[in-house]
Amino acid sequence: MAKCDQCNKEYPLEYNFCPICGIAFEKEDSPHHWAQEAKDFRNKGKMRKAIQAWEKYHEMETENPYSHTSLGDLYYFTGDIDKSIAQYLQSAALKPEFPDNYYYLGISYYRKGDIKESLDSFLKCIELNPEFLIVYYWLGITYFHIGEKRKSRNAYKKLLELNPASVIANYQLGVNYCSVGEYEKALPYLEKMNECSEEDEAVLYHLALAYFRTGRIMQAIDKARKAVALNDEDKRSRQLLEYISDVRNP
Repeated sequence: MAKCDQCNKEYPLEYNFCPICGIAFEKEDSPHHWAQEAKDFRNKGKMRKAIQAWEKYHEMETENPYSHTSLGDLYYFTGDIDKSIAQYLQSAALKPEFPDNYYYLGISYYRKGDIKESLDSFLKCIELNPEFLIVYYWLGITYFHIGEKRKSRNAYKKLLELNPASVIANYQLGVNYCSVGEYEKALPYLEKMNECSEEDEAVLYHLALAYFRTGRIMQAIDKARKAVALNDEDKRSRQLLEYISDVRNP
């Protein structure tokens, strides 16, 4: 029998909660116990123990999509990508309308190097929830990775449309335009990023490059010098600065 600590009444072992008080019985053979253990271990940063607790939970209960997602997260955090993918797929099978699983799947597949599955997962997430903002960022990265640069830019533009405060989307758009030689189009995005992060070497380098390629020589030199000053070992910025200086003073 299971006894409630509050009302002192006893109930059959199959009861997980006191029907009067609503308090959960702390039984080691109950899914609730192991779910609570998993949550407590995760809150304490004990990821491996949290995984073991969720695995115990799934020995008794397998139809909870959220528990599979939680276990998938833990596997991802501990570097077991294949197992994380398996858990997210299990959750998606139980709750196919839940877009979060496809977002997590997309990142896990990307980390594994399975870019096609990653792309399909991100697209499925957006299909289920077109306002799932962070997916557009990852979609832009994935498209860029496979050389679909126009689609990559469209993803970042959609992110900015939905969230104009997304600073990093400006950087990605600027770099994207630089990669295809459209430096004039890159400038406003890089300048916006530079306003928010004045000491970012990567931003300064791409901004210097865009200024140089659009004939703004003094501005290019200024940004390249700042990049080098921030990091004397930044070879690409130093090489760009030397090249610009040579062009200006042959």
